[in-house]
Amino acid sequence: MIGSLLLLGCAAQLVDSEDIWGDIRPGQNYAPASRMIDGWYAVEAIDERTFAINEPKSEQYNTSYLIVGSTRAIMFDAGCGERPAGSKSMREVAGRLTDKPVTLILSHHHYDHTGDAATFEDGVTLVDRPEIRARIDNGRYTIGALESGGAVPPPLKIAGFVKDGDTIDLGDRQLSAYNLPGHTNESVVLVDRVRNLAFTGDHVYQHLGGIVAMTPQSDLPIYKANVDRLLALTDAKTRYLGAHGDPHFDRAWVSLIDSELGKMVAGTATYRYASHYLVPGKMPLRVLQNGDLYIYTTPLVDPSLFWSKWSLLAIAAALSLALYLVARLFRRLRGGSRSRPET
Repeated sequence: MIGSLLLLGCAAQLVDSEDIWGDIRPGQNYAPASRMIDGWYAVEAIDERTFAINEPKSEQYNTSYLIVGSTRAIMFDAGCGERPAGSKSMREVAGRLTDKPVTLILSHHHYDHTGDAATFEDGVTLVDRPEIRARIDNGRYTIGALESGGAVPPPLKIAGFVKDGDTIDLGDRQLSAYNLPGHTNESVVLVDRVRNLAFTGDHVYQHLGGIVAMTPQSDLPIYKANVDRLLALTDAKTRYLGAHGDPHFDRAWVSLIDSELGKMVAGTATYRYASHYLVPGKMPLRVLQNGDLYIYTTPLVDPSLFWSKWSLLAIAAALSLALYLVARLFRRLRGGSRSRPET
């Protein structure tokens, strides 16, 4: 009902998800050289100590990363939480690939990145932000429903924090960590400067839209500024590794996202409307398309306004008014039929 009200008066064409996804189907977004584990995980060796752990049969086409050094390893994200019963957890998969201690860092807190977070016995390392520290209770952090966008994991044991610009020492390998808000406030990107790899989470990725800018924390100007920052932190030879779809992409793809975000911020973007994003039944969305790139944002207005309390109150008021008018019309129609004289 809300989605229908939001689309009233929109001239843009409502497109079906088939038009968005084209030929991409579950099970088709991982490298042929990957080895399967439990018929669920497709593990690709980016190099001898960097592994993309794909979940090609998942609803979100997830990829998490194991980044191994001489003394310890980083697990970047914990899977989508859709794995079949009896299959190995993301922690167990990491244990098959390295005997080093494994530290879990979340790229952000959406449900499709936290699925097996509770299975990491040492806890989880979170980005150091005041609003996150303020919600820690007895050494544990509870991800909220809006923050998750789906299934909420149990309270997570805190292993530590990583600040924007911190260096993570893995022995003979170092990673630089950056907090790049836009998709969410807590979004983290990891950069390996020696191997010239950038692990981007959901900040930028290829296929499944390129980016999602429709969540309660999405902010288009901030998103644009932090894609600019990612470009400044990397170079023309950087290999970017995202969290969904085809995990490999290059600087040209990031630059395209940056350019199209610029149009959105400037108010010059041309949109279509999609009936939903991945899961039918959710709200319709504005879609900016440029070739294979799709950027999804909230209907009618930018997310910072759409998700504001005044906007939500206006939507609730409009819905209440619509229901009132429908009920009143129904009563009048019923009353008219009862008062019609017999012949």
